[in-house]
Formats: sequence, C-alpha cells, structure tokens
Amino acid sequence: MAKLILLALLAFSLAASASQLDLAIVQFPEVKTVEELEVALANVNLAEITNSDRTMTSESYLKGGYVVFAQSLPASGTFASSTRISNNRADVQGRISGSNISVKVTLSEGVEAGLRRFSSRTYEANSQLTPGQPRILSLRQISGKAAVVTRGQSAIKETNFCSVIIGQISK
Repeated sequence: MAKLILLALLAFSLAASASQLDLAIVQFPEVKTVEELEVALANVNLAEITNSDRTMTSESYLKGGYVVFAQSLPASGTFASSTRISNNRADVQGRISGSNISVKVTLSEGVEAGLRRFSSRTYEANSQLTPGQPRILSLRQISGKAAVVTRGQSAIKETNFCSVIIGQISK
C-alpha cells in the first residue's frame, strides 16, 4: 500500500511539474532579422503576446505582427494535435529530444459549398529550444512584386514580409 501511495505521489508531482510548449506562427509586413527578433523576444512571454489576431506587446520591434497560429501543448517527447474551428484546421506534429525540437504545422482553410476546396500551407522548423525565453525556430523572408491599379494608373509594387515560427518552453 505504501508503494502504491508513493507511486501515486510521484506521478502527481511529475504531472504538476510538466513543461508547456507554446508555439506561434507570426507574420510581419516587413523584413525582420533573427538577431533583432531574439532581442525583442527576450522581454516577452509568447503566450501573452499571441493571445489575439495581432501581436500585443510594448516591444516596438514585435508590433504589427499578424498571429497566424498559436497553441500550447505538453512539452514531452513526441506530440501531435489537430484543431478545427469553422472552416479552418491546424495540424501540429513534432518531437522534442533534449534541447532539439522539430515541428510541422499544416494550416488548411476554406470550404466551398458542394465542392470541397482547401488551401493548405505547411510551416516546418528544426532547431534548438531550451526552457525560458521565446526562441526563433524558423524565419522565412518573402519578397514579391505585384501590379497595383489606382485610379486607372498601373504601378508595380514591391511587397516584403517575414514569416516566423516561435517556440517557448515554460513550466
């Protein structure tokens, strides 16, 4: 009986001290650098700044970011999650091994009446992640040009944006 109680207490203490993995995909409408993002992220909590459609923070370098995806998961071994809200779906798969993490997030959206039409985007990262402050797992800079017509005038407009996968392990 004493062994059973000890085993139950051990299991409870392990569950109470379990770590949490916060993941977010944030897009910025301008080019960002890893170094400057890391400095700005050192002063924030990832779950708090991604609790809306836009990044909510007093850190000026992080303002104006569009939160594409944010989720909290148990930070242990292999993890997977699938979430569906309305016509949007997010599938997360990953693995934490020591301080290494690999994660794949697939976002699917859109359903047309009668015919199902999905657009799907996949974000992947392999990086090191230690408990504490948020870290950049992956950063992708995208530049493009598009024709824009304003009042009958056509012009080529250059667009830049930055897509970032951010992770944080906390207790």
